Amino acid sequence: MTEPTRQRPLWIRGAVAVVALVVVAAGAYLVLDAFTTSSVTFRFVDEVVPQRQELRGKRLKISGAFVGGSRAPAGPGKVAFEIEKGGFRLAVVADEAGLPGGFDVPGRDVVIDGTLDAVGTLRASLVTTGCPSRYEGKRR
Repeated sequence: MTEPTRQRPLWIRGAVAVVALVVVAAGAYLVLDAFTTSSVTFRFVDEVVPQRQELRGKRLKISGAFVGGSRAPAGPGKVAFEIEKGGFRLAVVADEAGLPGGFDVPGRDVVIDGTLDAVGTLRASLVTTGCPSRYEGKRR
């Protein structure tokens, strides 16, 4: 005698179908989100400066080192400074109130989220810094 084949209950098949649909939908969302115009591209200063014209108006996240002595007022509530990497420098304008404390240590790693304007200046919407312990003196 042969055993009758057992079929899975309907609710198990339904649950498997729902999970598969969620996985496919999440994957499609991630792929589409990566190619939208509102996504942020992470770059370093030495990659951005040569491509300023092509990147103008795009939202970018740019990493570089703060250039000592470059901080200057840029209008009411604004501050201008430069970041550098690989011999390239990029001018940045940011809201003074949004700057993290101690960001202006020469050589400190800074990541700027913003948009390049028509003249190639990065208009910052967010400024973050690297690990502050890296810039503290050696403990004795």
